[in-house]
Amino acid sequence: MGDYYLRLCTAVGCEVRSKDLELFITENGRRRVDEIFEKYHLNSGHRLILLNPGAAYGSSKCWTAEGFARTVDIISGQLDCTIAIVCAPHEKKLAMDIEQAAKSKLINLANQIISLDVLNALIKRCALLITVDSGPRHIAVAFKRPVVTLMGPNDPRYTDTPAEVGQVIRADVDCLACHLKACPKDHRCMTQIKPERVAAACLDLLK
Repeated sequence: MGDYYLRLCTAVGCEVRSKDLELFITENGRRRVDEIFEKYHLNSGHRLILLNPGAAYGSSKCWTAEGFARTVDIISGQLDCTIAIVCAPHEKKLAMDIEQAAKSKLINLANQIISLDVLNALIKRCALLITVDSGPRHIAVAFKRPVVTLMGPNDPRYTDTPAEVGQVIRADVDCLACHLKACPKDHRCMTQIKPERVAAACLDLLK
């Protein structure tokens, strides 16, 4: 899609000098993340992994709470790290479900005020983002942070970019890339993504 929009720009006479991504953090965002790190003791030296389970697009993009929880347990069993959940205010229940399903320690930031500028600063300081195909994925790409993306209803060609460091994980089902916001079937494109596969991709990236 980035190339598509740049071609529109060239069609009206603009010169494309670079395809490098740029994203910046605000002083307020940096300060709030410092406060969050202090409050939750995130300056321990352990790498920070962020989970982003929600998607404004619709429920079709979301993975299961159990899938995220199991992924957390596998990674925590093999790596000294800190794992935290970030989400929008209306996704607090999903964050709570993940926290309750996980056997490992998990920091739930759902009750913190995570505005967009704070989210930018938080993602810039993480070692890895585990996310569904939503906005935070692209923030991670812009900051060159490793990202594992769980994708079901959308076609990955729309968001493919050489700037991305990470892996897009999809299930092998017959109804991929339907682009529907809510699944009319059994949501197999997401429910058939296995936590073991996600955790293995995460561990490979962190190594």
